[in-house]
Amino acid sequence: MMSLSPEFSLVAACTIWPPSDRRDEAIRSAAAQPLSWTHFLRVARRHRVVGLVHDGLDRTKPDMAPEIARELSSQTTARVLESLAMAAEAVRLQRLFDNAGVEVLFLKGSALAMLAFGNLGLRESKDIDLLVSNHDLPAAVDLITGVGYRRFDPPMDISDNQLQMLMSLRRDLGFFNEQTGLHLELHWRPFLNPYAADVSSIMAKSQVVLLTGTAGVQTLGEEDLFTYLCVHGALHWWTQLKWLADIGAIIAVAADDKVERLCQAAEAKGAGRAAAQAMRLCQRVLYAGLPPSLSTQYAHSTTVRWLEKTAINAMTAGRGEIDRHELRFGTTRGSLSALLLRRNWRYRLTELRTLLINESDILALRLPRQLNFLYPIIRFPLWIWRHVRKRQADQSQPTSSK
Repeated sequence: MMSLSPEFSLVAACTIWPPSDRRDEAIRSAAAQPLSWTHFLRVARRHRVVGLVHDGLDRTKPDMAPEIARELSSQTTARVLESLAMAAEAVRLQRLFDNAGVEVLFLKGSALAMLAFGNLGLRESKDIDLLVSNHDLPAAVDLITGVGYRRFDPPMDISDNQLQMLMSLRRDLGFFNEQTGLHLELHWRPFLNPYAADVSSIMAKSQVVLLTGTAGVQTLGEEDLFTYLCVHGALHWWTQLKWLADIGAIIAVAADDKVERLCQAAEAKGAGRAAAQAMRLCQRVLYAGLPPSLSTQYAHSTTVRWLEKTAINAMTAGRGEIDRHELRFGTTRGSLSALLLRRNWRYRLTELRTLLINESDILALRLPRQLNFLYPIIRFPLWIWRHVRKRQADQSQPTSSK
């Protein structure tokens, strides 16, 4: 197994939750290694765990330059204010949907921050994620546009044919509120691939999480939440450490029999490999202790070990600073790992379809409806064209002198 860079190791140590002697020892040990503090800050930002990093360093107080401490504190304050604004907006949206009689669930965000960390300011979110049924999608769009949100993803100026094709390739629509500056994603399915996991119980087994004294939002129930987090992270190759920190925080305070029950529930929903990958990563990156039965079971699976290594590669590219999407062919291994998450042939065919028909192609080249079948055929030429243009644009940028 590869070694982790000191910068990534320190960031990972700070995301161990809850605070404990084990966490403090891991932070002090990682901080004692020779490292670049400016690189460390970039890694924390890239993995979107600035709040947890600040909390960990504030408790252990390692020797670092005052300017680094000030920058970290400033970034944390900004993110706390953003989190509080999104929590208040989530409560407002919940009331809006309740008054309209439209069932809605909040994915991750403020609800998960409270469930995992008991603190709205420790978990960073870039937007508010709502989930409604496909049947309620038109009503949900009307509700949020009625309170100031405007769709920007996909763009409003695309044709009806393009939008119709894109809807089959998407699981959400992106909206922006010019008055508040907040982004919102409206989901009509949790995963792009409908065979990624059984989500039939999500609405029926939901739970309410209080964000203030009496106001809360509806979110996924315990078992569905665990399964969702595992599959979401696995489908994104765990490129961001914050997704793993969520799971690490949840299992850290759970007894062995509860962790086993959560993993068994994920297995029953078709997400066994995603859960196994998450558990192995928590053990490897966050030093989590797993129930002996799970530790032994997952260690014997060649596929799970390969999935673990693939995720660590994605997390630690560029010593933890680079997203693999930014690298040429950086997503190839991740796409293969997504194919291996389930043995189900419908799941794998759907994953292959998403590789053959790309949203960027549809937006770049508007074909008549009767020629839509050509998109898989021209997928590779369009991919080359985009990368050539990107390289030309990069080469045209002036280089700064050192």
